[in-house]
Amino acid sequence: MTMGSFYEIPVGTAAPDVVAAAGKPYAIHKKEDGSVEYEYIERFKVGGRDTEERHYFLLIKEGKVVSKRVKQSSPPPYIFDSYEMQTTDSNAPPQ
Repeated sequence: MTMGSFYEIPVGTAAPDVVAAAGKPYAIHKKEDGSVEYEYIERFKVGGRDTEERHYFLLIKEGKVVSKRVKQSSPPPYIFDSYEMQTTDSNAPPQ
């Protein structure tokens, strides 16, 4: 799912239509009130590494979307070692 496709799904859309448009959710979270929340993830990569994620949530109640939200996250900068990324040759034999 992308931000564009997320906004193209209006509140009131039937659950089967969500899956037809966006595909199978990454996860389905069951809520105490009987509703379910579909979670989709969009990952952004730079040089083969995930640099950012967007989590899209669609709350389904009585078979229809009743609310939507987006959670955006970026990994902490200390996860990336820029020196290693620039100097490591992935084709080199192990030492």
